[in-house]
Amino acid sequence: MYSFYLGIDLHRTKTYAVLIDKTGEVIDERQILNDEAIQYLEEYVPKDTFAVLEATRNWPFMYDLLAKHVVRVELASPKELKAISAAAVKTDRIDANVLAQLARLNYLPTAYAAPKEIRDLRLYVRHREFLIRQRTQCKNRIHAVLVRYNLISPTADLFGVAGREWLTQLIDGGRLRPAAIRVIAEHLALIDKINEHIKAIEQSMELAPGQKAAVKLLTSIPGVGKTIATIIVAEIGGVERFHSPKALCNWAGLTPRVRNSGTVIRHGHISKEGSTFLRGAMTRAAMVASRSSKRWYLVHEDLLMRCGKKGAKVAVARRLLTVVYHMLTRNEPYQENYGQKQTDHRGA
Repeated sequence: MYSFYLGIDLHRTKTYAVLIDKTGEVIDERQILNDEAIQYLEEYVPKDTFAVLEATRNWPFMYDLLAKHVVRVELASPKELKAISAAAVKTDRIDANVLAQLARLNYLPTAYAAPKEIRDLRLYVRHREFLIRQRTQCKNRIHAVLVRYNLISPTADLFGVAGREWLTQLIDGGRLRPAAIRVIAEHLALIDKINEHIKAIEQSMELAPGQKAAVKLLTSIPGVGKTIATIIVAEIGGVERFHSPKALCNWAGLTPRVRNSGTVIRHGHISKEGSTFLRGAMTRAAMVASRSSKRWYLVHEDLLMRCGKKGAKVAVARRLLTVVYHMLTRNEPYQENYGQKQTDHRGA
């Protein structure tokens, strides 16, 4: 039990704050500019306060400010909060008051507040993913221009050494009109520039000692290189916040939706909730593991008969994420024949 509870309804430039005591009585409520938050906390908010704010896009700066001035800060999960406190009348004042009251009653649906180091790492890996998508768009644009002229690359990789030489000959050969030449040349320049940025990000990305150890551990999994391992570490944060591998898979959106009514149970497509970056990384790892590992090849082929190509890929990704959970919680490297060893041990 805390002496005071502070509900923060945070917006882009303004914040509505409601301060209540342990009996639920409102002590102070006001709207402030975000730039005035430090002054407000110093003048009106006691140290023995439990502060709550919703996990909106700009939560980090306010969370860090609150952490310096009060004894406890929590993020509220927007989705669960909506289910608990849905109301016909919704205002900033009511939202802030509801947050404070839920904290006082110990009924607050919390969300994970990643520490600064994890936030920085996430920003790096997500920016890298953004640049890769931009590079892919540039490549697709070049392919689209070539299709207009019924031109097909003689090499498998149009943007490799041989492919680039062919494009250069094409540009200089007079087969393309000026507009097409300009589009191809400028997109090639963009691709080169994006490649430079991606390389610079990978070189400047610094990992904490614990993160380095986790990345090294995860790279022992088939299909998981340093890049995918870094994405996994960044997106999961602290694996200890998940009580089971199923909880981690649920959070990653790799588990199917379930509709249960009476005796009827329907399983739908995966929920696709949580981190799209983690889900994408695990899917890519699953595709590589299914080709490079005998164990995962057999798993994939078995699932392929029952789930189809896309379903098998997602199912392998979910199983790989389960392996990731156990490796991180036990601090053990990947073992290709782990299941077989356990069976042999029990049989002995």
